[in-house]
Amino acid sequence: MNFEYDDFTKNNSIIKKETRKTLVISLSMVASVIVYALISHYVTGIKNISFINISPVFLNSIFNIMNIVAIFMVVIVLAVRKTIYYSPRTIKDDFTLIQVLQKWKAIDIILITVAKSISVIGLVISLLGMPIGRTFHFFVTSILVILVIMPINWKVRDKLRILNHQRDMNIRF
Repeated sequence: MNFEYDDFTKNNSIIKKETRKTLVISLSMVASVIVYALISHYVTGIKNISFINISPVFLNSIFNIMNIVAIFMVVIVLAVRKTIYYSPRTIKDDFTLIQVLQKWKAIDIILITVAKSISVIGLVISLLGMPIGRTFHFFVTSILVILVIMPINWKVRDKLRILNHQRDMNIRF
């Protein structure tokens, strides 16, 4: 019994060590999205601060197109997250715990960057003159997707359990 506990604590420290960098990146991305939202709020609160004089009809068209782009980005991030984590092309059968976590770290950083770009869309549309009330959902969506992807310890253990169950791998965690 003591051996299992020692193995658990050792693997727990490996998981914490390997996911720490991605966790810090995730939290800094959430903070930057909040800063983008604040910039968007204060810039659009000032009258006639729009950097480019765009007609309202064209701005609404850009807004509608960017909404569709943001929706596709969310769907792509969540679909890739579900499929690529457990793909045989990504995770080989002879991988160790550290190798699996390093692969997932690279995937998480890419997906978090794509999720953050949703908030950049909201910031750009706000700088073009759209009020914050119509662009706020870009920032909220970006934060929520980053939080879904964020590698918290219990979520990483869950992914490892799913990987072991699906592929009959013998990764001890």
